[in-house]
Amino acid sequence: MVFVHKSSMKRRKNILIVDNRSELEQLVKESLQKELSASDISIIMVRAKDGAEAAIKSENQKFDMVLIDTEVPRLMDGGFVYGIQSYKNTQDAEILVVSQKDTSELPDSLKTAKFFKKPVNPDELLKTMVSVLNAQHHGSTDKERAVVPAANSKYAVDVRVINAIIKSTTNVLVQFGVVDVKMEKACQKSPTDFLNGEISSIVDIKSRSFQGYLTISFDKGSYLEVVSSMLMEEQTELTPDNQDAVGEINNIIFGNAKAEITSFGIDLTVPRVLIGHNQQLNCPEGSAAMMIPFSTGKGKFYLTVTALPLAKAA
Repeated sequence: MVFVHKSSMKRRKNILIVDNRSELEQLVKESLQKELSASDISIIMVRAKDGAEAAIKSENQKFDMVLIDTEVPRLMDGGFVYGIQSYKNTQDAEILVVSQKDTSELPDSLKTAKFFKKPVNPDELLKTMVSVLNAQHHGSTDKERAVVPAANSKYAVDVRVINAIIKSTTNVLVQFGVVDVKMEKACQKSPTDFLNGEISSIVDIKSRSFQGYLTISFDKGSYLEVVSSMLMEEQTELTPDNQDAVGEINNIIFGNAKAEITSFGIDLTVPRVLIGHNQQLNCPEGSAAMMIPFSTGKGKFYLTVTALPLAKAA
């Protein structure tokens, strides 16, 4: 007879603690392990001493929870907290914030986090952490797939595809000097509505279980902000000359994401450009769409995922 040790059957949960003095780790580590000892959850805690180290560690490991002390160095002046909801290894994580500040003083990316004002109540913090980990473990916060809202559950695209596009988009825009990029809440969108922006780029995507479109659409303000940095000359109006740059921008975005996306068994076409605020996609009846808005310092742009009815096998 083979005996399996109980701990070998446990499901691991990774927790990133951004805490330069180890105070939060010392506050919760032993108590949390004790609370979960009788469960089938095991925890691995990783500590980062500042925002820069947190960004590096989140590049190399996926986290189920991130606990942040907002007073740590290099946090508010770096990119970690501003991209925490778009990085592939923290996007699905539950964010907990401990701060001397009020929630109104926090960056938008942290305002929806579970908030604890200093001095923090250890029992309250511990209770919340246990509740979140148990909810994740039992499927209450399942985020393995990003579902495009529709009546039929077959319209779903692997969340890794969206994460790859989000990461590539934000990275490319930062390279072009657009540093204040903030992701807003995803929402349902009618596939027959006009695209929200004035300059758009679209690719067809297809896998064994999904077919549809990925669209990046810029409004006038955000596009002029990007193209001004790209051309190193202030652009104040949309012209035939600067409109051509959208193809290059989105070729770079989709090109950077393509290697990762194709490794998931998904094919992408070459991007094509649509000019004008009244553009529509060719979507047959039964299609569905989801839109993720982003804001920049001077405008907005939109990532839209559109699902088409799957072709029936002959």
